[in-house]
Amino acid sequence: MAKLKEYECPACGAMMEFNIATQKLRCPYCATELAADALEDEEESQENESAESASSAENSSASDSGNYTQEEIEHLKTYSCKSCGAEIVAEENTVSSKCPYCGNNVVMTGQFAGGKKPDGVIPFKITKEQAQNIYKEHIKTRWLAPKIFKDNRNISEIKGVYVPFFLVSGTAYSHVSGMGYSVGRRWSDKQYDYTETKEYEIDRDMNLPVADIPSLCTDKANNVLMESIEPFDTKGLKPYAGGFLAGFAAESYKEDYVPQCLAKAKERMATSVYDALTSSITEYSSNNITNHTERVSNLSHKYCLLPVWFFTERYNDKAWNVVINGQTGKVAGVLPEDKKKFTLSVLIKAVVIAAVAYAVKLLLKF
Repeated sequence: MAKLKEYECPACGAMMEFNIATQKLRCPYCATELAADALEDEEESQENESAESASSAENSSASDSGNYTQEEIEHLKTYSCKSCGAEIVAEENTVSSKCPYCGNNVVMTGQFAGGKKPDGVIPFKITKEQAQNIYKEHIKTRWLAPKIFKDNRNISEIKGVYVPFFLVSGTAYSHVSGMGYSVGRRWSDKQYDYTETKEYEIDRDMNLPVADIPSLCTDKANNVLMESIEPFDTKGLKPYAGGFLAGFAAESYKEDYVPQCLAKAKERMATSVYDALTSSITEYSSNNITNHTERVSNLSHKYCLLPVWFFTERYNDKAWNVVINGQTGKVAGVLPEDKKKFTLSVLIKAVVIAAVAYAVKLLLKF
């Protein structure tokens, strides 16, 4: 059986890694480079050759292109976090010590059991070094953050993770009704000021095709943070190839989370069409929308892995995340406040306010 999923360098035999700068598999020892899907193509060719000589039952089992092949499964391992329950899928040579979501230690629990194969992947464009620098610049603007976040002592623990998303498409419809108001003439007499206002009934609808709305398909990552680092440029979406995962980790989506994932996408699509429709009502001075109805149809989705850098630090027995879009470098995070720094900032503000008030009081005496 071929060992292609180990991403072995054909020149020197060392393990290859996905190189973000070149978007190719690269050997760190002899600098040999291959397309990320090169080994996939070779494996597929070997599988096709073996399938020709296999029984019809075996051939039927291996032909499901929507799932991981047995060859792929054999070279993927599962790492489990006992704290938050996350199950991270990684290439078998990946060494992982901390959970990217909660910062606790993770352990390899065994062979990956298989599952739905991703339809696509957006490769990392931001390198680990770039991600570290983005974090350092970001933390400089968070003056109240505790020292543990500013001393960068664990910056090397930043993790590149392919997070499971559904890219959802469909047609969103909205119907709104209400009143529009247009201000006309203004005039005055000796007693009153007058304004002429005309009222109009509003009754409009819109159909809006919506494509590739990203919807997080795991409950382990913070949905607000994930939305904060959007958008992802789906023009960079590539057909799935295991080579993109070399040197990174990935989490598979959970079947029981799919309804919630799709419901969230439908909610975002409905909000998008409502916002687009109401923002198109511009001919009035003001309006009052009293009724609206939205619905989404023709729903479809693609299961994709999107690149995210995670920096997780534990503080006061809680995990705090800073996340970086692995394609664009956009950063977001919710950090705690150092109580001493917060108290100091309040005192400084109080002193400044008191000083200003005293200065105003002195000026009023003259």
